[in-house]
Amino acid sequence: MIKTRMSVKISAAAIAVLLLLSSVATAFAASDFNSCYLISDDAGLFDSSSFSGLTEKLESVGRHTSWQIAVVTTNDNVSSSKMDSHYNKLYDNNRNYFESDCVMFVIDNASGNRIILTHGETESYFSDQRMNEMKSALKPYLQSGDMLNACYTFADKTQEFYDAGIPSNGSYDNHVEGTETADQKLKRENKFLYVLTKWGWLMGLIALAAGGIFAGVNVGRYKFNGKSGTYNLKENSSMKLLDSQDQFLHKSTTSTVISSGSSSSGSSGGSSSHGSSGSF
Repeated sequence: MIKTRMSVKISAAAIAVLLLLSSVATAFAASDFNSCYLISDDAGLFDSSSFSGLTEKLESVGRHTSWQIAVVTTNDNVSSSKMDSHYNKLYDNNRNYFESDCVMFVIDNASGNRIILTHGETESYFSDQRMNEMKSALKPYLQSGDMLNACYTFADKTQEFYDAGIPSNGSYDNHVEGTETADQKLKRENKFLYVLTKWGWLMGLIALAAGGIFAGVNVGRYKFNGKSGTYNLKENSSMKLLDSQDQFLHKSTTSTVISSGSSSSGSSGGSSSHGSSGSF
């Protein structure tokens, strides 16, 4: 009778742990999927069919390169000289959507200006020469108003640059340095610790649940102790307490606040980018 109860407890514990592990796997899968691409069509340039096809294309290139391939259309009416700062700020203020390794194609439909911005690892692959090559490839479609094929070409050229590797003799005159956020630095230097920091609360819940199940099972074992009746743990055990003293020495905490407002002046930490802007 006791063994049956123990078997039921252990089976329930195993099922609970498996369900928790399944939820972790689902969370990671969703995160990986979203990090491949981003489309924000505020200017309404794509219908539902075009949007779906472009999503598949960007996702394919994103998975191939392990970068986030982003297409952003706006009606912000930003001048050519301000495209770089304006859309780098957009990137900085929306870190929940943009990845550290990201190449972004922005179409400002109101001003007719466009920009390609690179962040993280992608910067090394997009030299000045390759930026000019990208602009030349996009120009015919942009001039004819075919924004969909311009975005497809952007994705194809991005994969082409990735496959070709980092150029050995490229120039980067349009490179803009900025301050890397603590979150970006951690992800670049130690992805394992970044994941642990991001999903630590879930791992903690799993550990807590597993510990509770383990404790429950062992308490049950000692309670019955192989007998049909109740085992009196209090009368059949002893405990000795030794005198000890803990001394509190020092404690320090660090808090970082990242603003997500569009009017931020970059207090959240500016990005490092290599962009090419203007009407092309």
